[in-house]
Amino acid sequence: MHYHYFTIEQREALEGRIRESLAGRPEMDGALRRLHSPEFGVCEACGADIPYRRLAADPLASRCPACRA
Repeated sequence: MHYHYFTIEQREALEGRIRESLAGRPEMDGALRRLHSPEFGVCEACGADIPYRRLAADPLASRCPACRA
């Protein structure tokens, strides 16, 4: 399902959270690039989708809840 399961509104909300939490920090540009890449929201460990709810809480999350545990 990757990438396409976020609505435009959800992506905008995540972008706002990233900009807010990383304002003025060098990692902000990288985080925004990842947000708009096909890999965003995909667990780097197992390849499963990371739920929007998890990303809304931590937009920089790179692992699904199962792999995070």
